[in-house]
This record gives sequence, C-alpha cells and structure tokens, in this order.
Amino acid sequence: MEISFKKVMKSVNTWNLTNNKLHQLFKSNNEFISIKVRGNTWEPIVRWLKFDSRIFRETTRKARITLCDIESLAEIYNYRSIRWKAKKLTPLPTKLIPQSLKNIFRKLPIIKQLAYELEIVFYKYCENISDNLISIVIPARNEAGNKELLINALNKFKRIPKKLEIIFVEGNSNDNTYEILEELKENFSNHFKITLLKQTAKGKKNAVVEGFNISLGETLAIIDSDFTVDIDDSIAAIMESTKNENILINCARTTFPMEKDAMRWANYIGNRLFAIFLSILINKPVSDSLCGTKVFSRKFFKLMKQNGSWDSKSDPFGDFTIIFEAANNNIKILNYPVRYYARKSGAPNISRWIDGLKLLKVCWIYMISDI
Repeated sequence: MEISFKKVMKSVNTWNLTNNKLHQLFKSNNEFISIKVRGNTWEPIVRWLKFDSRIFRETTRKARITLCDIESLAEIYNYRSIRWKAKKLTPLPTKLIPQSLKNIFRKLPIIKQLAYELEIVFYKYCENISDNLISIVIPARNEAGNKELLINALNKFKRIPKKLEIIFVEGNSNDNTYEILEELKENFSNHFKITLLKQTAKGKKNAVVEGFNISLGETLAIIDSDFTVDIDDSIAAIMESTKNENILINCARTTFPMEKDAMRWANYIGNRLFAIFLSILINKPVSDSLCGTKVFSRKFFKLMKQNGSWDSKSDPFGDFTIIFEAANNNIKILNYPVRYYARKSGAPNISRWIDGLKLLKVCWIYMISDI
C-alpha cells in the first residue's frame, strides 16, 4: 500500500487493499483521502493479463474495487467526494511525452473516461456551528444610481445571525459613489463594522484582492454592488458556506429564467461555453463560470495566497482563478442557483471581447497544468 501525506491527506491504491484495510481507511478520520482505482475499461484487462479472474480460477486473489464502489462506501462513512481525475492514461511508459501534453490529454472527454488509473479525492464532512466572523467584500465603481439597492442590502445584512464586516472597495468612480459609501458607512456602522477603501489600481479582481487582504472573517463573500443577483439568495448562499470550510459556493444565474435584459445574448452564450469548458477541465460541473457572487473560507483564501494565484493579474475578474484553484486545492465546488435581474442603473464595467481573450488565456494556463 502506497501512503503519502499532503495537507493531512492519505493516498491509497485500492488494488492493494484488503477488506479490513479498506474500511479502516475511512474509519481513521483523515481530513482528506486520495484513492486510486483502475479505470473501468482497464480493470478487467489487467485481471485477465494476470489470470486473476473467475474465467481462469475458482476465486480471485485481489479485490475488484471501482470508482462507484469507493464513492458509495465513502458516503457511508460521511466522506464527500470532491472530484475524480485521470491520473495515468496507459500502463505503457510515457516519459518521452512532454508533461504539458499529457496534462492536456488527461482532461479530454472520453479519453479521461478510458484512463488506466483514476484518482478520486474525498474530504471528511463536519458541520461548523461556531459563530465566526463573516467578511463581505463589495467592489463598487460608478454605482451612485444604485444607492437604494445598497441601502436595501445593508438593511437585509442586519438579519444575518452571525458577526459581520462589510468592506466596500471603491474603484475611482466618475460619479459620487465614494461619497455615497461614506454616508452609508456612517449610517450603518452601529450595526456592523464597515470599512471603505479607495482602490489603488484597476479592475474587479484587484478590488476583491485589496478587500480580502484586510479582511478578518473566517467566511469570505464577494457581492457585486449592482445587486443584480437577488440579495436574499446571496445571503442564503453565505449562510450555507459557513457550515463547512472545505466548500466553494459558486452562485449560478443561469439555472432559472432571468429577468429580461439581465444578460446580453453574446454574454450569455460566452458564459455557457466557458462553463462547459471549465467543467471539462476540472471534471466537475460548473453551472455559471462568471457569476460575481462567490463564498469560500479563509482556509481556501490562505491556500491561494500561499501559491501566488490570488495575486495573479492574468484573470480580469478572479472568477476563473477561484474555480480552478478550488479544484487544484481539493475544495468542493457547489453550484448555488440564484435569481438574476437587470441592472437598475449604470452599465457593466467590463470589456466583453478583450476580457474574453484574457479568460481564454487563463483556461490555457490551467489546461497545460497538472490540475
């Protein structure tokens, strides 16, 4: 049995396990368990080549454990699967093939399903009942026309039963957004801590980075200041995220019919195509690749800070970085359906085609990586 440790993770090859060892693996209460299994196509072939099949003998020598078997047993012991990926495509030597090329092939549909060796990662689910601080970062640029929506949101934040801090990051607006946020800070500071920053650079990603860099909460949320995502849905997503530190709540605007003019047709098609592409690359369904409302733990935030991805400037919005790094760091991605409305005032602060090309570049970086 091959065992290694990474972030309190136990790694095991199932083809060397006995019945007792398999059950003990889940009873040992490791935070993470990484399990390798033979692909469904190769499992019988390997048996036949070793004459370890009922075709050739009265009983087999080793267990026949599939991906479905492991997922079912893990659930019994309260382990939840994060995702599986193709670890080894073929039993043949591939040392002469460039690693980046192998990384691409391991992500391709059909090919990854036919892989020789698969790896699935589980985490031990424990529900958090502590009263930890929640930090909500709200980037705002040219949002003076949405003052009433901001007031409505702050009033609804009062109902959150946990400690809360709000961090506004004002992006050097052309209107009086900063003055409005100063007024709101003064009016609502008795209910929760409010911090107002003047952004030092450009772009939503930078605004989110600057906000979270000074945050103190154990649960971190991003909410756009146009409040096109229903604020009640955003609050509900935040509360669900507080239950476990090993999840990323990715809000999905495309599940239910959205309000007319909420999303331009080209943006919608681009978003759906990117969602499909990301789902293929990380082998985990992503319903909405570019929803601004995301909630995750400080644990995940620290992992991104440590590996440098959090401060990367290649992603214009930060959404793709968060999704890819969640997969890369064994954080379970959960899609949370939300209601989506048309903007009440102002215009989106994005450049559709230029930013789209930048997002493709981010996808390429992760496509050739060992994610």
